[in-house]
Amino acid sequence: MSRLAIPACAALLALATAFPVAACPTGMLFDGNGCSPPYERNMDDWIRERRDYIDSLAPERPSKPALTREEAVRLEEMLARKEKEDEEKKRIHAAGVWNFDSTTTAEGKLCAAIFSKYRHDEGGVVSIVGFQNPRQEAWMLFYGVGLPKPKKVEKLSITLQQNDEPPQTVKAFNYRESLEVGVVAFAVPGLTSAVEGMTDKQSFKLSIGGKSLLAIAWDNGAKTIEALKQCAN
Repeated sequence: MSRLAIPACAALLALATAFPVAACPTGMLFDGNGCSPPYERNMDDWIRERRDYIDSLAPERPSKPALTREEAVRLEEMLARKEKEDEEKKRIHAAGVWNFDSTTTAEGKLCAAIFSKYRHDEGGVVSIVGFQNPRQEAWMLFYGVGLPKPKKVEKLSITLQQNDEPPQTVKAFNYRESLEVGVVAFAVPGLTSAVEGMTDKQSFKLSIGGKSLLAIAWDNGAKTIEALKQCAN
């Protein structure tokens, strides 16, 4: 593989309390490489699918001379199935795909909506994750290969533009999900408030010093937004 989940309006962004650089943002977990929100879905599937896709671009290896006719037929069928699956994955992720999940934790019910859209080194993942009322912890997270990947959690100034609204330079947490993927995390004032700022179609651009780091846009978000709203309440 080459170097190489739903946000509210910018007005809803809130800065979290400062914390030691060796720690993670409140409510997130350190997994040995970086921080991640406490829900099961992470970037592993994304990275694995990207690697499968890149591997699928390599020339097919010739069959071993020792293969029997039956083995050669099975191998050919297997390669054909893999090629079909890879093409379907490319199509789905190039178009954009939504996922919704919820889980019960010791701290309360946790809800997450994730939108993934990428091809080659373009795009990434954006998600909104937070606890059910009355808990107010919630986060908007962007994942991408173009985002900074510090070894320890840091705060940085980053410019966020949503739709055609004026860009806003704000403070956010920055950490790495893996050696290949960086994360920019914004604290938001509760999951219900975050959902109220979500629309069926929305676009986001993240940049630092005029350099574009991540651009991603979703559509067909109404169904997932409603599921997230029900989960929040």
